[in-house]
Amino acid sequence: MAQKAGPICGNPLCGLSERICINVRKVFDGCITRYQDRNFSLTFTETLPGVAPLTFVEARSAGQSQISNLIITPIDERRNRIQMDVTTPITVTYTDSTGATFTAASSVTIPRDIILGLPEDSLSPYSIEVSTGLASNLGEYIDGTFVIRACVVQIVRVVVNVDILVPSYGYCEYPPCEEYSDEICQGLFNLPIFPSGT
Repeated sequence: MAQKAGPICGNPLCGLSERICINVRKVFDGCITRYQDRNFSLTFTETLPGVAPLTFVEARSAGQSQISNLIITPIDERRNRIQMDVTTPITVTYTDSTGATFTAASSVTIPRDIILGLPEDSLSPYSIEVSTGLASNLGEYIDGTFVIRACVVQIVRVVVNVDILVPSYGYCEYPPCEEYSDEICQGLFNLPIFPSGT
């Protein structure tokens, strides 16, 4: 019998109907790092359009981080030293002297040297993935480079694609969609067809 997702009320065993095998990305280990007021120099492969002087507006991360120069050194049975460079694409927004707004693509590279646990050898290989969020509204344009001060949140995960057995309540039941109603129309629809009184 289909059930709605949400908190379980009563006995959690009530309604369990089967054991199912699902394919998921299991996180074996991970960590998070927060950088505050980290300085970066953003370079560009092409000359930036616009009439000088250019004024920095903001910079934000804009895509999946890529790992390079990965070195893994075992420390003990489960812990490993992970050395790598993490490069994240960045979108920069700026204005020129005419007030026109432009965007440009750059990237930042952060060297990492951390300790994480890795799964034992198996037929299913693990991968190391990094998610990076960067935001900045402080920066200036100096000699073809934007020098910025940014806040960064970076999550490193050790991931394996696995088949896992889980208890199931069956398929999900979805409630009917609530249709959006424009307030202007709602106000019109609530008016009486004819005026009251004489």
